[in-house]
Amino acid sequence: MNKMMLVPLALLAGCSAAKTEKQNVSLVLEADFASGKLMLTCRESSSGSCHVLVAGANGSPPVRLSAAKGAMAESANGAGEGARFCAGASEPENGCRLTVLRDGEQIYRASEVKSESH
Repeated sequence: MNKMMLVPLALLAGCSAAKTEKQNVSLVLEADFASGKLMLTCRESSSGSCHVLVAGANGSPPVRLSAAKGAMAESANGAGEGARFCAGASEPENGCRLTVLRDGEQIYRASEVKSESH
């Protein structure tokens, strides 16, 4: 075999396809500060479900809500002054980037593309 043909073959052998994964989520989080209630509506999710972590309302423990795509979930507590939340297509971890929770409706959308080469 010709040496010039071996070089391109050797270069191709070290390459493999990259794995690309798109994650997206669209949800509505409603907070009623007067009653403390939270309601999550999952509109769209690449994982099939939406997840929210709400922390810091009146010193109460964090509240986690999860709902399947097209479904709702609610909590009797967790909404209040000083509360913050993070959301995603997978369960938020402690240390996630928190956003101030407002009284009323919050619309949250996120899209992320992850590439992994082998």
